[in-house]
Amino acid sequence: MKKTVQFFITTALTVGLLFFFYFFYPHVWGEVLYPLEYQESIIKYSKINNLDPNLVCAVIYTESRFNADSVSGAGAKGLMQIMPGTGRGIAERLGESPMGNLLDPDTSIRYGTRYLREQLDQYNNDLDVVLASYNAGGGRANAWRMYGEPLPSVTVYYIANVKNVQQMYNKVYGQWWLVSSSPKPTAFYRGIVNFQGYVNSLITGVK
Repeated sequence: MKKTVQFFITTALTVGLLFFFYFFYPHVWGEVLYPLEYQESIIKYSKINNLDPNLVCAVIYTESRFNADSVSGAGAKGLMQIMPGTGRGIAERLGESPMGNLLDPDTSIRYGTRYLREQLDQYNNDLDVVLASYNAGGGRANAWRMYGEPLPSVTVYYIANVKNVQQMYNKVYGQWWLVSSSPKPTAFYRGIVNFQGYVNSLITGVK
């Protein structure tokens, strides 16, 4: 009996500590797991293209984990994994000649955000279709959107992952691009905001 009581007490304390840590110290684990680099370029080009900077961060994280030298097996390059052919088209539409270096962080973010904006305009701001196009190409995204043809499983995972990561950047950093010059919110304040959001999602069913 004594061991059972001790087990439940230990379990309750562990769950309580994890609960407290999750909601009240997101910056402790969040800033380690979800880096935030190249802020100046992200802010600049998100504003130009009317994008949520945390969406841009989520795409960068999912594509390259903020590794500016990343090159995929298919030949996509840089932070936002732009294919050379796609990059040339973006450069032309931006009036740039020749195309910029896709491994340059500023160029990658400039091209990637422009491409996201174009896709959002094309698909009436349907983020799922935009992300499908970004990952699998416009042909498959259109076939899924128009004819219900299934997407590759890797693309289905990609869409969910980007959206989940965007939520994590919202949780960890909030609207960091607006408050960069203001005092950083305390862990307690962040915890209250995070917990309120969690309770609200349970009540409304909206995450």
